[in-house]
Amino acid sequence: MHGKIKKFVAGILCLAVIAPFSISVYSDNEEEAAEASAEESAESDSSGEDGDSGGSSEKSSGEVITDEDAFQEMKLVTENEKLALYRAKKDKDTTLCLVNKQSGKMWWSRPVNVENSSGKKAQKKELMSGMLLTYADPAERKTTNMRSDGNAKATITDIPNGICISYYFKDCGITVPANITLEDDHLKLHVNCSEIIEENTPDEEGNPVEKIVSEMSFMPTFGAADRDTEGYFVIPDGAGALINFNNGKVGYRVYNERVYGADITPVDKTAPHTTRKIMLNMFGIVEGKDGMVVVADKGDTAAELNAYVAGENKNDYNVAYFAFETRTSDKYYLGSDTKPLTVFERRGLLVPEIELRYYPVTSTDGEDVDYVDIADTYRNYLINSCGVKKSEKAESNPLYVNLYGGMLKKESVLGIPVTVKKKVTGYDDAIRILTSLNERGVSEMTVDYKDWTGTDIGEKITDSASPASVLGGAGRFKKLEEYVAANNIALYPDADNLMFRSSFGYMTLSNTAIRVSNEFSRQIVFDLAHGVENKYYKALSLFSPSSYEKAFGNLISSYNKKGIENISFGSLANTIYGDYGLKAVSREMAKGNVEQIYANADASMGSVLAEQANKYTLPYVDCVTNIPLSSSKFDLFDEEIPFYQIVLHGLIPYSTTAVNGDPDAGELILSAIASGSNLSFDMIAEEADELKDSRYDKYYYAYYDYWLDDAAGCYRLQNDILSEVAGRRIVEYNISEDGNRIETVYDDNTKTEVNFSEKTVKLNGTTYKLSDYLSEGVLGE
Repeated sequence: MHGKIKKFVAGILCLAVIAPFSISVYSDNEEEAAEASAEESAESDSSGEDGDSGGSSEKSSGEVITDEDAFQEMKLVTENEKLALYRAKKDKDTTLCLVNKQSGKMWWSRPVNVENSSGKKAQKKELMSGMLLTYADPAERKTTNMRSDGNAKATITDIPNGICISYYFKDCGITVPANITLEDDHLKLHVNCSEIIEENTPDEEGNPVEKIVSEMSFMPTFGAADRDTEGYFVIPDGAGALINFNNGKVGYRVYNERVYGADITPVDKTAPHTTRKIMLNMFGIVEGKDGMVVVADKGDTAAELNAYVAGENKNDYNVAYFAFETRTSDKYYLGSDTKPLTVFERRGLLVPEIELRYYPVTSTDGEDVDYVDIADTYRNYLINSCGVKKSEKAESNPLYVNLYGGMLKKESVLGIPVTVKKKVTGYDDAIRILTSLNERGVSEMTVDYKDWTGTDIGEKITDSASPASVLGGAGRFKKLEEYVAANNIALYPDADNLMFRSSFGYMTLSNTAIRVSNEFSRQIVFDLAHGVENKYYKALSLFSPSSYEKAFGNLISSYNKKGIENISFGSLANTIYGDYGLKAVSREMAKGNVEQIYANADASMGSVLAEQANKYTLPYVDCVTNIPLSSSKFDLFDEEIPFYQIVLHGLIPYSTTAVNGDPDAGELILSAIASGSNLSFDMIAEEADELKDSRYDKYYYAYYDYWLDDAAGCYRLQNDILSEVAGRRIVEYNISEDGNRIETVYDDNTKTEVNFSEKTVKLNGTTYKLSDYLSEGVLGE
């Protein structure tokens, strides 16, 4: 017994020794306790001097306050021809009202009736708050949630075209100033993160305690809708989704997803949930004849989109807002996989600035605003503020084909297992596949050729355009180039440098992204059945964004020297992550590196293709591939819409995910026609049994000979219909109540009507049957 006690004490002493070196670590249980403590603290706070609501309403409890009542307590800050910004007359009240002069709509920074709503006092304070703050206490290894109403003192000062609201959170010694200004067509909230002050507050014994900002939200209930309001949120999840106000979906998981997808530098022990990514830095609010587009213009790589409906936690409001993670975290396993500790990034804030833009949307034809109007407003933002331009390929309708060159596979050589490079689709195979399609009437194609270099096949960093010998070598690749040039085929040799093995010039010890836990980021393959690591495949290193400039700069130069006009960078267009080691590259810094790579390619090459392009790559690309036609299908969603496609149609051409990789190809084809999407196919020159026990086994369906006729049929169908609307904007997208029919109207008044049960498409009155183009297998018959 004494031996066990000694071991226990020794263990405690060991933990005490390492504690100073494990700052900003806390257990999950400690976090929950901290949040509960914060709730209790907030419950006991008054909303007087330390609040930012200032008790703006003078109505008695329970009496309904109208917008007009609340507006009497406001005063003008500034205005222009389109908009007017008002603030509360009371000095300590941060309530704001944005008035759309065209419609008269008042957009409030917080609900005017929140004091009289249902819910706990702490929840009401959160709804009333102009800012939410989460800070980390490294010594205590926990985070604490704070709300400005009850936990902060707000100071309001006038600035040109607006006001500055400075929030001082006394308990943690953190001060955050936010400038709110009225621009020509939107309201802007801007935070210069270098102006955020993080003081060391004293503990009970007077010793300084470090507390750091880990997350911030500003005006989190801007545009919140009550239980009597009809409308919905537009969520850019995957293709897009709608959350109806008051949909009764209480108790479901609230929506909470990172813009541009999760940072993959941390690696979980189990497979994450499969979801679609948010590729656009916005969300929309639709409310009758008015709407609002909220854009995370700066700090978007740190943004997280949140949404919930009235009834959730017994509150009376439908809410959507952005939160910004200012310091990232990771899980650290200390001798056990069951109770990980959470480690925070201790250096400066991850983003230099945060900026939110609020664009009012008003009906111009007397009809209600809808998500197409939201898409049109966001599209204008992309054009006017981000430099997105109309692609020269916007009026073309090619068939998109993804070819996969080679792979690594284990084989037995003299009884010894050896990993070797294997040809899957060689250069001559590529010519044969494309010729077969051309002979079937496919006269225009866009081809993304993946894993075509020896380094790509070998899972190493590709920084030169060197054709793989296993696929036929430089001579046969030249023949492929000559063939596509003569046959109206745009070939994009793809170089995907996301994950790698060591090679000359790029070593895993020096070029691997480092996790916050100070470990190398090794990207594992998960077992599909059990969701744990599949150790048959070697974990690959995550390529550090600090090395992008060298690798991709050399790659572009090599393409130019060898006369290769088109390029694709694979997952670089849709995956953003940091390196938290000595090189200290945040997601925001990595985004800047990615933008520079695409800008260089756009300036020096003929054409750039992007796969599932995130917003920040759109100014530099000519076409976008692999865009899903669905969302993540969260229970909270009420409807799926092709929002991404509506934004881009007529601006940048795009294609679907692979038709032959979808379990319901017929429905995908009809949905693609409805959304103006070009169709795409995966094709390889080897049958499925050759792919077993390789990373290519997921392309078991892609043997080209099975799909030539249907691919040609898809091309004829899209050419017959979509060629009529190429380059046109979508101005209406109407889904029937039963979801069986979709009518799409373009800006030249051309209409398509898709009927899913009949499997037909009408174009200006002419009916096209899928059965005239496709086989029974594709149609599911």
